[in-house]
Amino acid sequence: KLRLWEQCRWVKTKPEMTISYDEEFSSLMIRWRGSLWKAVLKDLIWFYAAYYAILGFQWYILDEKQKEYFTGWINWCEIGTQYIPLSFLLGFFVSVIVARWWEQFNWISWPDKMMMMVSACLPGKENQPVREAIARWSSLQSAIAWSGISVRTLKRFPTERHLVAAKLMTEEEYDLYMNTDAPQGKWFIPIIWIINLIRKQYQEKKIDSVQMQMLLQQVYSFRDGFAMLFVYDWVKIPLVYTQVVAIATYGYFFICLIGRQPKLDQKSMSTEITILFPIFTTFQMLFYLGWLKVGQFLMNPFGEDDDDFELNYVLDRNTAIAHMMATDLADQCPTVGSIDLIKTIPHTRASFKIQDVIPKSHLASFRLSDNEMQLIKPEDIEDENRAAEAKGQRQRLGGLVRAIEARRKKTTEEPLSEEVEALNGKEDGKDN
Repeated sequence: KLRLWEQCRWVKTKPEMTISYDEEFSSLMIRWRGSLWKAVLKDLIWFYAAYYAILGFQWYILDEKQKEYFTGWINWCEIGTQYIPLSFLLGFFVSVIVARWWEQFNWISWPDKMMMMVSACLPGKENQPVREAIARWSSLQSAIAWSGISVRTLKRFPTERHLVAAKLMTEEEYDLYMNTDAPQGKWFIPIIWIINLIRKQYQEKKIDSVQMQMLLQQVYSFRDGFAMLFVYDWVKIPLVYTQVVAIATYGYFFICLIGRQPKLDQKSMSTEITILFPIFTTFQMLFYLGWLKVGQFLMNPFGEDDDDFELNYVLDRNTAIAHMMATDLADQCPTVGSIDLIKTIPHTRASFKIQDVIPKSHLASFRLSDNEMQLIKPEDIEDENRAAEAKGQRQRLGGLVRAIEARRKKTTEEPLSEEVEALNGKEDGKDN
């Protein structure tokens, strides 16, 4: 069985952790996998079954007087739904869950940077076994750590013997791992093996202290991702908060089973429109229950839901990339200067039709006049200020003379030649 499992473990190579959104919006709305319809279908069926059971009871069982009494219950339940702050609760709940979901994805460990540093510090054919060991141990570290938090990875590696069958662990490493007594967990053991191997290379003078420090820094960063995922798996969203949101949502629609019933008494039917299908309540269920299902699905992104993280694919990808960097790409370097760099990269006919928006500064169209762009000196500014002050004084004196003369003409109708001459003489003296 292990041999057959080893032959089939590479068959699944296509990632399934996200839903594609490449198609048109109209076709996107009829998708089933990961869709709103799949999330709320069961709840809608149960709601419609209970809704029409109550409707049939009201229609066939109750008499006219009892229908009037039941109408009072409908009005009371309809008013009661207004006291449940469902939009606020669901909005805050989903925002917290989505932020936590994205942070967990960002803490998934990728060995790319570590293997780049290993290839740079330990080049050559003589160091290839060391590079391959570090690449294999990085995949072993991922398989062991993710088996503790992901259902999919645990189903892939249910026991340590499956790691040996997958060629991620040797028999010697299996004995060392199994004989290690660690009640708190042993997921970090491959990281310790990598650190010890780097220290051995330093003791053999294959790397210096600076290279060792850079390598260890990348190993520490690689390790931090696994530790943070264990913390997220350990510390959950508070149970009381999830219970409040779930009770509020389902309680709201439980009240709607009566509050959204049509009023079948004679008085109401003569004054109101009676619709036997809850149209607007259905829309509310799609919106509110859809948000609740989003929070429930994203609360544990390492499960088997449609939008959960496919860590098995990530493990396959990381194993292939780490092995490639340790072997084929470790010493690969093309010939320098084999082709000249062109200034303009050519387009195809399809890409040339797409008009690119070239970013511009908001001051790109700002212009100054020629007079404003002339260079000046500080003393020129002082001369202009003095000339402007003198001109302003002359204008003020001229205006004062004209005002006095106009006033004298209105009162005495006599010329003010003497006052005018005196003021003109005063003005000439200031100019001199």
